[in-house]
Amino acid sequence: MTRPAPMRRFAAILFLLGFLFIGGKSVRAQYYSWGADAAALRWKHLRTEDVRVVFPDTASALAHRTLYYIQAVRPTITHGFSHPPLKIPFVLHTENFQSNGLVMWMPKRIEFLTTPSVDSYSMPWVKQLVAHEYRHAVQYNNLNRGLIRILSYLIGQQGSTVGLLFMPLWALEGDAVMNETEMSSYGRGRQPRFTIEYRALGYEVLRRRNCDKWFCGSFRDFVPDHYQMGYQMVAYGYDRYGDGIWDKTLRYGVRNAYMLTFSTSVALRKFYGTGEGILFRDAFADLNRFWDSLPKVTDSGRTLTPLPEKNYTTYTHPVSLNDTTLVALKTDFDRPSRLVAVDSRTGRERRRTWTGLVSSRPTTDGQRVWWTEYRRSLLFPERVNSRLVVLAPGKKRPRNAPKLRNVLYPTPIGRSGALAWVEYTPDGHYTIVAEDSLRQRTAWPMPGFSEVHGLAWDNATERLYTLVTDNSGMWIGRIEPGEGLQAVTRGAYITLSDLRAADGKLYYGSIASGRDEAHCFDLGEGREYRLSTSTYGSFAPAPADSGAVWTTTYDRKGYRITRQENIEPIPVAPSQLPVDLVNPPRRRWNVVNLDTVRYTPADSASLHRKYPARRYRKGLHLLRAHSWAPVSFDPFKTIEEFNPRLMWGATVLSQNLLSSTEAFASWGWSRSDGHVLKGTIRYSGLGVRLEARATYGGDRMTYGIAQRGADGKAERQPAPAHAKYWSAAAGATLPLYFDRGRHIRQLSLSAGWEYSNGMVADVDAIRYDAEGRIANLQTLGYREGLHKLSLGIGFSDVVRAAYRDVGTPWGYTLWAGYDLNPENRNFSDLVSAYARIYTPGFFRHNSLSVAAAYQTSVGGYRFPSGLRFLGYKSTRLLPRGFSSSDISSNNYLAGSVDYQFPLCYPEGGISGVIYFKRIRLNVGADYARFQEFGSRGKTWRDIYSYGGDLLLDLNILRMSAAATATVKLSLYKPSEGSCWFGFGLELPF
Repeated sequence: MTRPAPMRRFAAILFLLGFLFIGGKSVRAQYYSWGADAAALRWKHLRTEDVRVVFPDTASALAHRTLYYIQAVRPTITHGFSHPPLKIPFVLHTENFQSNGLVMWMPKRIEFLTTPSVDSYSMPWVKQLVAHEYRHAVQYNNLNRGLIRILSYLIGQQGSTVGLLFMPLWALEGDAVMNETEMSSYGRGRQPRFTIEYRALGYEVLRRRNCDKWFCGSFRDFVPDHYQMGYQMVAYGYDRYGDGIWDKTLRYGVRNAYMLTFSTSVALRKFYGTGEGILFRDAFADLNRFWDSLPKVTDSGRTLTPLPEKNYTTYTHPVSLNDTTLVALKTDFDRPSRLVAVDSRTGRERRRTWTGLVSSRPTTDGQRVWWTEYRRSLLFPERVNSRLVVLAPGKKRPRNAPKLRNVLYPTPIGRSGALAWVEYTPDGHYTIVAEDSLRQRTAWPMPGFSEVHGLAWDNATERLYTLVTDNSGMWIGRIEPGEGLQAVTRGAYITLSDLRAADGKLYYGSIASGRDEAHCFDLGEGREYRLSTSTYGSFAPAPADSGAVWTTTYDRKGYRITRQENIEPIPVAPSQLPVDLVNPPRRRWNVVNLDTVRYTPADSASLHRKYPARRYRKGLHLLRAHSWAPVSFDPFKTIEEFNPRLMWGATVLSQNLLSSTEAFASWGWSRSDGHVLKGTIRYSGLGVRLEARATYGGDRMTYGIAQRGADGKAERQPAPAHAKYWSAAAGATLPLYFDRGRHIRQLSLSAGWEYSNGMVADVDAIRYDAEGRIANLQTLGYREGLHKLSLGIGFSDVVRAAYRDVGTPWGYTLWAGYDLNPENRNFSDLVSAYARIYTPGFFRHNSLSVAAAYQTSVGGYRFPSGLRFLGYKSTRLLPRGFSSSDISSNNYLAGSVDYQFPLCYPEGGISGVIYFKRIRLNVGADYARFQEFGSRGKTWRDIYSYGGDLLLDLNILRMSAAATATVKLSLYKPSEGSCWFGFGLELPF
């Protein structure tokens, strides 16, 4: 079915503008799903006048605690804005170790991944989430005014997403970080690590006239993210122009909606005489002046691993393996994460093994090396575990420790073979576990909702030590056998990290001095000392030989391994707060300090009585219509295939709060098809992805036959009378993920059935003349009804790409399918197969891929020549410039070669409008060969094409690096016909 050309153009323009203006984050919010939780979870909810909290029934205490903090911040969460936060539900996902939070429209909700972040600061994770994400609800409600509010009535929540045009992403996140910082004693924005990259860059950020690089990112240089940049700009703006700056800017934008995203700069100029670019320059000029005024400090550590130029390298968690070797994690722009062994005398290194996404630091007993990695479950995207991994001596590949899935901070206990670790359960509780050489375990549950952020074994005291975060801040604890957790230090709002221990001393990172430095705590003396001085910061101290300490030290090129020698320990006096050294003085907000908010047993009992948890029935909430549109379109094809085919009409969109069900229904009209009704529903709550869809309208499909006439021209069977088309389909796909280390593997099994009222030539009535030609072609009738049963199996194995790679460096994809019509024996079956191999190119970051496909028809009715002509076709691997109507599924064999490489990194464009980050070129060639019926019977036909694709990695309107899109311009010369030009848009989700 076709659509009028103007509507197709309008669809493409509308969707493109929607992406360009709203950006990556908000486009994801329109049709976004993190994936479904495990089907076995039972859900409950709490409801107040303002919010609802939806949570698994195992996390009732965590949900009430979250609600308590929401109520605590609500009176002051609106600081600087005119309107209160949205009335919005909170959804708690408790089985995902990859900590995060997000506020989304369609449907509107706040999602918390409640597992505390491994790399955190001195405020409990749930408080951080509430302070940050609930601030977004304030922003969204203040954006949802005027014309935007009218749009929300006209087209639902997708109309509200338009409001995000009037507050840039850097401002949204910067303001949320600002609120998170102000609602704590020494919060995220004040952490020395939050400014370390900008301090090292210095005035480099001001050298370019076009500052888009610092908003949009770079493939050549490291650029801090939009949270760090946004916070500095927002904090400077509040301090210089007053608390109403963003409230006034937003109100101007929504009242002058015709300006779209440009309203921010217009409002800033109108009311404050500044703009995005000017505000950026003023903020960082002010910061650099302040940093220049600080006393100059040199690095005390001796560099072991110098960092290369034109790259960004990160060494983390160095630890001694033996007297001459240490191991550390390493990543850079050119290669993904790996474990390296470094000669402690020369700095020479070799790769021990590739790693996956590491969740907690490596450690060693002198032979084996342990660490933990994030691993997705076999079926459910929202179940991400932390698996214990061990690398044995002489082995190149690590192995998984069996039955240990929710594990952090593995710690060998001496050389006895015993091992300790930290376990986390989805109800929000930590436990420290020790297992001896006989596999006997001892467990020490942590009190209340205390968080554990490190674990170490000291050989001198023969005790386990841990870093704890609770309402009092961060402190060091000791595990006493038979007693459990005992305090070693008092709680303080000073971030501690990377705990190690040896010979009666604890080593860790601390921000007590105002910078990140290496510290130690002498257990015999009961005193704390600083062991390093750094220009920007030193991290992850670990004991070395001769009283030295290994650290990583930061400069503009990344984190290098350093050795702190001849240490003169600097005593550290106990304090509740660190020295506020690297942050310029700013006015504090008059908001609640969540560090002072305590959730007591009495509060818990009161909250449980006032807001009892009630069952949340998933079955009654599968459909949740959140948006509608005055056009007919398929949102799934629009997002997944960039196929925004629109008709005049209406569409209703639905997605439930648990992201397990997505659906749409639409009515449309066009001159060629008339009235068309269609709808699709998808359900993924069982692990198996189920889909059902139906369509009514348009002209029904026809499967006729043809033959070559005596004059050599095609003679076709007359088409049947026009009638309304309708179809119904259902399918199931079982995706099984085998995520392990560097490799990402997926096995996919699929089955689908479709029925339509299509017309199929009645080949049983064919009569042949003496020459073997169809004698009754012009009078041959049709049979109504077409069934299609499809079965498929696919497997892929790819390795993780580096930041600069244009594709996966190694991998392959295999797929095989079988399609048949079980009702019509004259319809041939289709057997198809596909394979693609990915390899590195001839130069760094180049990619070579080779693909092959085969399909053929089996069974069914044959011409006297032997060819089958009633059957299906696969569109996998068609030569570019050809369509499925150009081929025959008789022994179809195709091959394709693509070579892709980066041409250049322009890092420029029209300031504030478009920023070109990278330009790539793909050179490709396709070839296909198949059999078809010609005037001489069965013949072979060859087709091919060659050409290339120009890929532009770009950002629009200073969107962040996470919103980098790719515009694909294709030009190929087919063996038949004129040149083929194509356009594509690859979105970052």
